[in-house]
Amino acid sequence: MKTTENSHRIRNRLWLASLALGLAVAATVLGGVVYWTTDRAEDQLDEELQAEIVELVRGPLRESPEALAMEVRRRILATDSLGRVYLLSESQQTIVEGTWNDWPEEILEGSEFQTFQVDDAPPLGVGISRHVRIAIRSLPGGGQLAVGHDVTEHERLKGGIQIGAAGGAVLALVLAMMGGILASRKLVDRITEMRTVVVDIIGGQRDFRVPLSHPPDEFDQLAEQFNRLLDENQSLIQRMRDVTDEVAHDLRTPLARMRAKIETGMNAGGSPEEQVELLHGLREELDDILDTFNALLHIAQIETGRAHDEMVEVELTSLVEDACELYEPVAEEAGLTLRIRAEEGIRVKGNRHLLAQALTNLLENALKYAGRGTVSVALSQESETGQVTLTVADQGPGIPAEDRSLVLQRFARLESARNRPGAGLGLSFVAAVAKLHEAELELEEANPGLRVRFRMNPT
Repeated sequence: MKTTENSHRIRNRLWLASLALGLAVAATVLGGVVYWTTDRAEDQLDEELQAEIVELVRGPLRESPEALAMEVRRRILATDSLGRVYLLSESQQTIVEGTWNDWPEEILEGSEFQTFQVDDAPPLGVGISRHVRIAIRSLPGGGQLAVGHDVTEHERLKGGIQIGAAGGAVLALVLAMMGGILASRKLVDRITEMRTVVVDIIGGQRDFRVPLSHPPDEFDQLAEQFNRLLDENQSLIQRMRDVTDEVAHDLRTPLARMRAKIETGMNAGGSPEEQVELLHGLREELDDILDTFNALLHIAQIETGRAHDEMVEVELTSLVEDACELYEPVAEEAGLTLRIRAEEGIRVKGNRHLLAQALTNLLENALKYAGRGTVSVALSQESETGQVTLTVADQGPGIPAEDRSLVLQRFARLESARNRPGAGLGLSFVAAVAKLHEAELELEEANPGLRVRFRMNPT
């Protein structure tokens, strides 16, 4: 199953948990702001009540207690419908003038400002619980003056906002905790799942893979890449086993032939010239074996990515011209014509040594199988896409279409080439170089002969 770039389930969960936590913090901050605002409004009301008391004390009371009582009565008659409260008493038992006939028991002694609750107190409403904010001032002679204001709606609003803010904060916090728990459990489960698979693979279960869920999430993207890594690793191990088998199979014959020659030289008492000829033959056999091992080593280095670190900007035009100039005498000696057509100034990013070796392999194969015809080398670059194409074509017998994928494998040799020298590693080396450079390698019919195209991207 393939995951998509839009699979963000875990990220969305964490984002929602963070959002819920942010909402909890916002609700808490809002509650604090509301609480501060209501306290500030209460302070302003206290200042107003205190100012009114000061006005009454410094005005009518200076004239006489009777003048104060008359002013309080006037204000009660003028403002009772607006929720104002006035109390003037000689003592808590004796009310001189006031909104209420009795001094409320809820008022605490010794407190200048306080809010208390009163029931069924006209004119504030029958059967309705009301809240009153009151300011109290002791008067000379033991009396008390109290000025208050109905703050029932203010208290209800304050309580409602505080409850709402607290409830919202708790709800958002619970949602944040639930989201965090769900996301963390998902993370722990997937990590445990991957750890179990790794332990099983270490224990010998090479075919085990991390299962993918549906719909996919970020861990599925990671698991998919992890499974691809395991597949590639298993493929490399299998290729190493195949190479080992191929090396053992293909080197058995030359090693056996060397052993036979050595035994022949040991048992036969030939002349010094024959002994020297025997040694030369052994050296040629040994050189072929070393060439085979060197080719395998180069292919292994390419496939493991070690050569990728040596990528530089390569002027491919000069590289092709130098290689063709080097092999032109070889072609003339073999009775062949080597033609080259290369556009100027073509550059690619690659490993110069490996590109040169790949081109050398293609030229050697073309010269080897071209017979008496022509070997053509062309280098071009498309103007629109910038893709670079290197083509090497010969006029030999070619390769049947059904065998073209086979010749790209190590030690693969067609029956028609069994009597020719070589280990069957030339085209497999070219294929490895193409894979390293993310290039396309195509084998086509040239009518007659074989045409090999090496397509790669520019710098």
